[in-house]
Amino acid sequence: MSRTYRKKKHRSEWGGWWILLVVGLIVAFVGGVGAAALLTREGQSTEPPAVSTSPNVSTSPTVSSRVEITLLGDSSVTVEYGEVFKDPGAEGWGISGDVFDRRPLSVDVSGNVDVSKLGKYTLTYTSRFNGESESVIRTVTVVDTVAPQITLISNPDYYTLPGQEYQEEGFTASDNYDGDLTAAVSSRVEGDTVIYTVEDSSGNQTQVQRKIRYHDPVAPKLSLKGKDAVTIQAGSKWEEPGFKASDNIDGDLTSKVVITGKVNCYRAGTYVLTYEVTDSYGNKSFAKRTVTVNAIRQPDAVVPDGKVIYLTFDDGPTNNTEKLLDILKKYNVKATFFVVKNSRMDLLDDMVADGHSIGIHSLTHRYDKIYASEDAFFDDLYAMQDLIYQHSGVRTKLMRFPGGSSNRISAQYNKGIMTRLVQSVQDQGFRFFDWNVDSSDAGNAKTAAAVTENVIKGIKNNPKDFSVVLQHDIKGYSVEAVEEIIVWGLSNGYTFMGLEMDSPICQHTVKN
Repeated sequence: MSRTYRKKKHRSEWGGWWILLVVGLIVAFVGGVGAAALLTREGQSTEPPAVSTSPNVSTSPTVSSRVEITLLGDSSVTVEYGEVFKDPGAEGWGISGDVFDRRPLSVDVSGNVDVSKLGKYTLTYTSRFNGESESVIRTVTVVDTVAPQITLISNPDYYTLPGQEYQEEGFTASDNYDGDLTAAVSSRVEGDTVIYTVEDSSGNQTQVQRKIRYHDPVAPKLSLKGKDAVTIQAGSKWEEPGFKASDNIDGDLTSKVVITGKVNCYRAGTYVLTYEVTDSYGNKSFAKRTVTVNAIRQPDAVVPDGKVIYLTFDDGPTNNTEKLLDILKKYNVKATFFVVKNSRMDLLDDMVADGHSIGIHSLTHRYDKIYASEDAFFDDLYAMQDLIYQHSGVRTKLMRFPGGSSNRISAQYNKGIMTRLVQSVQDQGFRFFDWNVDSSDAGNAKTAAAVTENVIKGIKNNPKDFSVVLQHDIKGYSVEAVEEIIVWGLSNGYTFMGLEMDSPICQHTVKN
């Protein structure tokens, strides 16, 4: 590349020559006048004296020439790749002699700058004058300082399962000089972040980050062991068949299964159990099991012909019971014993052998314990049933509530429990009996005579053809009254019988 820079002459550059010319004329004029005046005063010729010459003095100055050239702008210039380079140029001057003869010169430029290629380029600026020339150099460096770009490809629905390795969604990389740099991108995973790095051929580096979206939309698997619909009889023990839960991330979640709902094995009805399990990402699974508790059908009650007396004795057996059994055997009269765990459990065999009926009263007869809850009551009831079976071989379902079904003491420990228990025991196949004749031997009757009077009076006043008499064989005076009661009953046409599952129902109105 060769270019020529030219400059216009300025008036100020010629002004110096004019000044020198005027000064010279003035000096010459003044010198001539002075010499003429001197000759006139002395009468001499007015011609100026000859000027002598000296071999050491030049009669005219020696003229020399030189060139000055100055860069406009910096001698080293940096240009960004692809940008337009504008050459600042240079100024050249030609100088003659020792005076201020300064003339602008044209400047030729050689060299070329290619902004499409990185590298160093040299531009040479040259001016010539009177056979002299001078040159200066400018260095132009074309550089690439623009970092490449990384573009991440992201799918808003994309996720990584927790604990799993991130699968790349994609990316591209490009550079203004190198072009496509996708293949040069490196990536690494740190925690929940992917870091992408790329460097171009000029050493410019770019780094971007992507947050890994960990997500688990998969709900756990929950399966029930056994059937989804189960039927049992009231009184049967409900045992959960089991279940299993697992998750794609959390693994075994069986221990995390929560069951809501409860099966009341004592009461007929349909119960729904709901099984729920939740994984660590809040995904839930459910399952349901229906448990139907069927009531055990009891035999229909049969009212016997004629007048019947059912003698019933609570809270034995004791030593008094042994005497009572002898009296009953003497008259071949059958009775019913609602027993508790007492001192003479050995007498249960004798009761069975003599044809008497045995019913459950209570294992402990402690109201605060047995009426604390339905579970507590049935724990007591079934434990006593088992104990009776151990001592008699009879698994009886005859029973009497401690205090009777109308007792109000139970409300002190669990309000409304008697209403629930009355239905529950029947659903489980038990037949409970209250009484319609009270001997008051646990009350104000403290003698055999008082007991006898209360029983006979109660039977006479009972509107029903059957009388269920309440006595306690733990009371000696009550046992002593039995023989007279039997004699009175037999002589008045009554039949004495033990209670059975189909005996006529005798139940109080529940008041709790």
